[in-house]
Amino acid sequence: MKYLLLFFGLIFSIASFGQSSMRRCTLLPITDSVEGAVGFKVFQEVEEGLKTSNWCTYVSNSSMISIFSRYRENLPQYLRSKEVLKTVSEKLNVGSLLLVTIKNEIDGYDMRLTVYGENGEDVYFNENILVKTQDINKMAGVVNNWLEMYAKTIPYDAKINGVLGDQITLDVGKSHVVTVGQQFIVKRPVKKKKHPLLKEVVDWEAETLATGKVFSVSDNQALGIIQSYKGNKKINAGDWVRLEVAKVEILDDPTLGVEVETPGTLGVLSVNLFGSSHNTRITKGAKTKRLHGYLLGVDLRGEAWITRQYFAALEVERSLGNLKKASGNAEKSSVGAGTGVFKLTGGYKYLPIGFFYGPQIDLYGGFANFTYDLDVSKVDGYGKNSFTGILLGTKANIPINREFRVFAKGEFMPFPSFNESDKIFGDAKSVSSLDLEIGLNYQYTPRMSFDGSFETMSRKAKFNGEFKEISYKDNRLKLGLSFNF
Repeated sequence: MKYLLLFFGLIFSIASFGQSSMRRCTLLPITDSVEGAVGFKVFQEVEEGLKTSNWCTYVSNSSMISIFSRYRENLPQYLRSKEVLKTVSEKLNVGSLLLVTIKNEIDGYDMRLTVYGENGEDVYFNENILVKTQDINKMAGVVNNWLEMYAKTIPYDAKINGVLGDQITLDVGKSHVVTVGQQFIVKRPVKKKKHPLLKEVVDWEAETLATGKVFSVSDNQALGIIQSYKGNKKINAGDWVRLEVAKVEILDDPTLGVEVETPGTLGVLSVNLFGSSHNTRITKGAKTKRLHGYLLGVDLRGEAWITRQYFAALEVERSLGNLKKASGNAEKSSVGAGTGVFKLTGGYKYLPIGFFYGPQIDLYGGFANFTYDLDVSKVDGYGKNSFTGILLGTKANIPINREFRVFAKGEFMPFPSFNESDKIFGDAKSVSSLDLEIGLNYQYTPRMSFDGSFETMSRKAKFNGEFKEISYKDNRLKLGLSFNF
């Protein structure tokens, strides 16, 4: 009986199956800049791996080699043509077109893998790396690691080939692990989201239609039965199936000699060194005195992602230096100075296109304490004091391309308090605090970035006594590293 159901399911799928599965793939000819000497060998190694892979039913392009050979001189350009890729997909009935290019550089080979969809236009995956080796096995290993990473981004485990009442046939891919009795969820794609700058497909929206169970498995297909529907929509060929078993994390093979990292998922740790141009201004009666100098310091910040959209952060900072009299009469013409920062915040990360590594807008709040510690001189108004209170902030982080992101941040304290250790100023009648920062991140590896920014910080307190006002202002340049974990 089960073979009869498979037969009818296949007959039904011929008329209704309209989209090739991303789990049916082909490897396009690998082009290089050394007349195929490297590309052909890498092609052989990668193809052998695909033939035994458990994520993809591999379809050889050997039937089209004669066509590709006609365009040997301009093959790299033709392989990026939308119409050429679409034709290959239709002829081979594949949904993942794997394009590998190798370019000879002075210190190695620039390797790139681009995965195109069946329409020849959608980019599902795009990675490149400079490989400092001529070992064909290691170069093929880089591509194989990328393919494992790509496999984890495919939004389904199988696609429905045919429907017969409550029974369905699933295209599960060669050697894909499916067991009798395994539960599954049926979904239907509603919308795909593309990165606004990179133009890659980064996310899919899908609605849940039904749940069911696998009751028969063959080499490349499985039979399932629908147990419950989530709405009134009928299930069609081409709908997605997610199996209940979570996918196994694929780790890098240390024997390859080339590590391909995946981004962190728990948070980020940042370490920055900075140089600050600092000004302290004090108004006593009708006279104003100003100190100026340069401070050097370190800033440490850790951010933990509670979910992909909610986070908590801790930041501490310390700087030291010397200030000299810049204007006004002062008892001390030079003083030692130090600053400190403590912030404990939490907030919401808004993702405009629904993709974590796309544009981000952070909205957050928490507690902050800013400390200024100058050598004490009660006559001049120097001493140790701090600005404390609730902190509110926002940060926009936008990718320019795959390697660079630009960000801008603004923070203020709506009702700060002024506290002092040396009892010089008395109670403050008004207090303000404002920080602005703009910077750039360079993603050196998926887990590490180089950071640079310019920040201006301003804090001020006004009084009714002999001392009328004290203000601190810092303009600083920050350079550092961030590590995803």
